[in-house]
Amino acid sequence: MTHFAKTIQKFKDEGKGLMSLNQYLYSAITVKILAPCNFLIFGLGEDSPLWEDFNKGGRTVFLEDDKEWIKQFEDRGLEIYDVTYSTKIEDHEKIGFDPEKLKMDLPDTISETKWDLVLVDAPLGHSPPRPYKGPGRMQSIYTAYNLLEDGGICIVDDMKREVETKYALHYFGAVNLIMTVEDKVAIFKKEETHGE
Repeated sequence: MTHFAKTIQKFKDEGKGLMSLNQYLYSAITVKILAPCNFLIFGLGEDSPLWEDFNKGGRTVFLEDDKEWIKQFEDRGLEIYDVTYSTKIEDHEKIGFDPEKLKMDLPDTISETKWDLVLVDAPLGHSPPRPYKGPGRMQSIYTAYNLLEDGGICIVDDMKREVETKYALHYFGAVNLIMTVEDKVAIFKKEETHGE
């Protein structure tokens, strides 16, 4: 077993992380193939130090909208930016694919970087059968697509949900879906000539 597979196994044995062992393994393999690279992650979690470790020598950046959550990670030496989402998940049909409604205000150091790899694992986006809660991932998927280098890779978590499926397939296209792990984690390649 490789070092990173052992690291993930230990992490899961400790009851950490919201992805399954296989979902972490395939995501980590993707990171390891591209590392060292520019790796942008929407969301902070117990797994954040793992992503940075797997991208050793590259730049790993986290975007998080929960200020209390950010405070818990301030002393971990991670590059974290506090972001704001302007959407509500229950409005996803009204928002559609309108760029004006999906644009995010990001620091120049984020918007001016071409990212090789993006992981969309935030923000909160509960939807039926659960009560609607959170901004939803409409903006993060749109932003991931626009910030990603042509030929870059995007990993989208929670693809069983309507919004993640709808937006990921709209921007990246089903033809560019490399694989889905346990119907939950999708790995897309950004087509080099794919327009809006």
